[in-house]
Amino acid sequence: MTSELISTLRKDVQLDDAEAEYILSFFEKRNYKRGASLLKGGMPASEVFFVVEGALHQFYVDDSGTEKSCNFAFENEFITDLESFLKQTAASSQIKALTETSVLCLRCKDMAVLLRELPAVSLFFRMLVERLAAESMERTKSLLAYTPQKRFLDLAYTRPDILQRVPQRYIAQYLGIAPESLSRIRKRLFTEAKS
Repeated sequence: MTSELISTLRKDVQLDDAEAEYILSFFEKRNYKRGASLLKGGMPASEVFFVVEGALHQFYVDDSGTEKSCNFAFENEFITDLESFLKQTAASSQIKALTETSVLCLRCKDMAVLLRELPAVSLFFRMLVERLAAESMERTKSLLAYTPQKRFLDLAYTRPDILQRVPQRYIAQYLGIAPESLSRIRKRLFTEAKS
């Protein structure tokens, strides 16, 4: 359960066993049922979540009350409303469990302790934030500059797990297209692949 967290950290930074044990002491394991809220909009994101098992859905709700999917997290991935977490302001996004999900939670104040006391943790989270920033820029470019079909093909190439594990309506929201358009794109690509 907790070894996945340490394995994920060790892909980017060196940690000895004592450091690993110290890090784990700050995380709390929680289980969520499908549909449960981990973060509600308007509340400060006071925790970061590491997915042990399951799938999480992050989304915004626009002025008309429509959900807009912006992120998904699966096993061995971190998720939070980053801006809210860093600034301790009201979160503009929400996070819900798509399936029964187990997570390890790290509170903001505990993160501050780890960042201060362990240079390896500070380095890991700096690298993680840099990756998230690069992914966010790429996603913005995709939404602004690419056709829906190109966005779908890019998603199939870079994040096939989303296509395999997420309901189609959320995938359509994530791609910025109507569910019917996503169905047409899938059908067209399937027909082209057969011929």
